[in-house]
Amino acid sequence: MKKVLSIILILSMLFAVNIEAAEVVWTGYKATGRMSAHVNGIEAGDRVFVAAFNANDELVRAASAVSEGESVDVPINFVNTSYTKTFIWDKDSLAPVNTVTSTLTAEGIKDDAIFSDNQQANRIDEVVGYRTFDAVSGDYMIKMDVTLWKKGDNAIALGDSDNGVLSYGTSSAILLFNGDNFSFRDGAGNGSYAAGAVDLCPAELNKTYEIVFWGNTETDTYKIVITDGTKRYTSQVIHSRTNAEKLDTIALISNGKNTTVINESYSDFAFLGKNLEIITDSDDMVLEPVYVYEGFEGLYYGMKVDGKYVRGNNGKLTYDYNTVADASAMFIPRDMGDGSHAFVCRSSNNRMTAPETVLQNIASKAYAVNDNSQHWILEESENYSKNNLSYYIKHIDSGNYMGKALWGQNLTLRQEKDKVEVTFVPLYEESPLYIVSKTQSYNSLSDRQRSRLESVYESVAGDIFGRYGGHLEWTPRIRMDNMFREILSGQLDAAEQRALLSDFLSTANNFIYSGQASYEKVSTALPGTEGLYWTIDDGVAGTYDFWRGTMLSGVLYKLTIHTANGEVQQTVNLYVQDDGTAQTNANTFKNIIVQIPHIFRRNLKNVKVRSDSANSYNGGGGDLYIRLNWSPDANGMRSTVVHELGHIMSSNNGGWAEGGGWKNAIAQDMYTPSTYGGTNSTEDFAEFCRMYFSCYGNHDMQRGLKIIMPERYASFGRLRKNNLGGWGLWEDEYTE
Repeated sequence: MKKVLSIILILSMLFAVNIEAAEVVWTGYKATGRMSAHVNGIEAGDRVFVAAFNANDELVRAASAVSEGESVDVPINFVNTSYTKTFIWDKDSLAPVNTVTSTLTAEGIKDDAIFSDNQQANRIDEVVGYRTFDAVSGDYMIKMDVTLWKKGDNAIALGDSDNGVLSYGTSSAILLFNGDNFSFRDGAGNGSYAAGAVDLCPAELNKTYEIVFWGNTETDTYKIVITDGTKRYTSQVIHSRTNAEKLDTIALISNGKNTTVINESYSDFAFLGKNLEIITDSDDMVLEPVYVYEGFEGLYYGMKVDGKYVRGNNGKLTYDYNTVADASAMFIPRDMGDGSHAFVCRSSNNRMTAPETVLQNIASKAYAVNDNSQHWILEESENYSKNNLSYYIKHIDSGNYMGKALWGQNLTLRQEKDKVEVTFVPLYEESPLYIVSKTQSYNSLSDRQRSRLESVYESVAGDIFGRYGGHLEWTPRIRMDNMFREILSGQLDAAEQRALLSDFLSTANNFIYSGQASYEKVSTALPGTEGLYWTIDDGVAGTYDFWRGTMLSGVLYKLTIHTANGEVQQTVNLYVQDDGTAQTNANTFKNIIVQIPHIFRRNLKNVKVRSDSANSYNGGGGDLYIRLNWSPDANGMRSTVVHELGHIMSSNNGGWAEGGGWKNAIAQDMYTPSTYGGTNSTEDFAEFCRMYFSCYGNHDMQRGLKIIMPERYASFGRLRKNNLGGWGLWEDEYTE
């Protein structure tokens, strides 16, 4: 009751003051319930109080804010209100010095409101709010802050007013909000798209993002950079959908919704954009801020339970150490790409591993690829803060938690009610990445370059690949550690350190495998091959062209591949030379071809197997040649056939490997699949296919590949989505 009386007393004092109206600009729509009072002409420290009343003059809600400068924004929900009063309190006298009354109508707030009437419709289901500005040409940067209120089919578009009112089709640069993500599409310059949508980053509701278009009207290209407050996401180079010599219009497009431009702010029922900046001075076009490393991963941590440190080099996890002086009590969290982490003990390199049932001890075991027993989810505890990294640790599959044993100091798997709080203590001096991140050379790298280094180093990708020359110990993370230690040795100046980092980031030098990418096995049970089997006819003997006009005696068979229910999936002409080695290799081929998904081999028409000292596989068009004078095992043939099928896939899909999209991916990725793949873009694509199917169906490797070569991975995804009938990448099936 005292609180209510206090509010009434304060309001009574306020209402008594009604000096000349202040400069208050309202933005938003009454229908959304979201409005904001933008108050100008005040001083830092002044407080603005907004009160909303119903038709009975009853106070229904209020909001206030203290100005940090000459203006301030006060957001407030105006549902079921009739009018508002805005009061300004002077910071020195602590008394109200200004009062403004505004009336709400069906359209919004009147009196002190500013509305735009430049709203035009392209068609019934698309309404565009737009704003024109002084035309820019050449380099440009256009920035704004965007807050999402609802999910829907929305977009921000830039264009040339000479093309008429902006729409999806007439835009030059465009950012789409397609459901759960911000996305972009490469344009064709003639009003159409040249590629499918590519997700750039998540689009969360009630979260503000800085959106930057960074482009050039002469080259008709642009990039989109999105910052969510902690992370920055940068698109690849995008080509304009409609080429324009200049840009002079920005529009917010929202299918099926009214969209309005209000003063310097853009809003509709789905999202709000404000703080528009249009920059053409090259000196102001800076996207690379001073970098501060803030990653959770990449550092070693001590894990404390009940004030004791956990150690993990004795086959099980115990909490019985007073300090982390021993490396057995140092752990590095690894991002596993599915929302979970693995925890790796520094001294043993073992990982925290869940038992099969509750109350059994949590083990310390060697890394097991694709073993979800080593995948754990971090849940922030009630005591969590940025300075107190306190979590509950849950096993990803069982949903049970890390807990204490009934006796002793062992850690076991427990039900949720028995979970234990684990506090992570960062050991900054233990991470070469963290130390290097403070150097001038590291900060001179671009944001994208740093992001690539860290994403590989911190994730499963850093450990899963890298049989550099066939040696397992040369994983990307170990190679980076060696590089970081060289930088920190004191033997290199800043320029030499920068050169070392730049060289490491170069795709020409930074490959995963020496030779060909054949160190990993292609699985014999890939998704999509379940139950496949082959049949073959009696064949027709004759003389056939086995390689570029070389006529040899052999047999032409019809090799038919069936689904598990007996339906014919594909028929291939199989030519086999009259030679023992050729016949052995043909028999191996029959067994391995049904272990490869149909969508990947569907363009295969003819297979020709002969004995040849060339010892080579060749693929292109619809033809595969196996020319060997020896007999490889099934895995060796399967791996190389997948490589050749990559050539066939590319040639049957517009020369995908020779296209600008794949070459752009090569230029942007930090790693190349193999030294052989570095020969040219076609071999690069084929080697990526070999790696992809070495990883296919294996969670850790698949996620690692996506992290280590993200641009190739995305391009391969566009190929399968647009050209291969929507065939899903493995993570789509994994999610399902």
